[in-house]
Amino acid sequence: MANTRIFSFQAAGSNFALPVNPKECTITEGGTVKTVELLNTGEVGIAGNRKLLRLSISNTFLPSAGSHFYTGQDPESILTMMRKAKDGRLPVRIIISGTDINRQFLIEKLDHTYKEGQGDVYIGWSFVEYRETTVTGVASLSESTDTGLGQRASDQEIPKAVTVKKGMTLWGLAKKYYGDGTRWKEIAEENGVKDERKLQIGTQLVIP
Repeated sequence: MANTRIFSFQAAGSNFALPVNPKECTITEGGTVKTVELLNTGEVGIAGNRKLLRLSISNTFLPSAGSHFYTGQDPESILTMMRKAKDGRLPVRIIISGTDINRQFLIEKLDHTYKEGQGDVYIGWSFVEYRETTVTGVASLSESTDTGLGQRASDQEIPKAVTVKKGMTLWGLAKKYYGDGTRWKEIAEENGVKDERKLQIGTQLVIP
């Protein structure tokens, strides 16, 4: 009986089709659904983005040269292609005629079964859809050198003097320029300030 579908693979620069169709081919499609509890309404679902397709084939075999299903490709040569793609983290294009499957997948699992007295290799393979991404690494704030976002207050350039403005305190200045408000006494001593609560607006304070 002729195959009702053709299972074609492009792996590691080579092509092949399964000589014997699997008895089962499962395609799993899913999506992210979040549930929330609303007052006076109860639980509701919120649809999210779709998940990656998953595809698995089972209950089939790669025929050896002695089988009447043999099409000219040795089972081990096909397995070599698939291992090369798996070990090299290379996507495999899978095309299944009569369906909308014509996409790239990453190999999730390769099961091979050898039976005594037979040259055929029984297989069970599973795949996860491959989707290219353009997301690049994001530098952590602590490593930022251009924006200054990760720069601590104590690492800021300390000016030699500041002009006292309304609401300014020695504690606030020490916090701003040293990263530690308890160091306000250093500024007080440098400027001869007797009462840190009575700063004269308009005067200049040296930041040591």
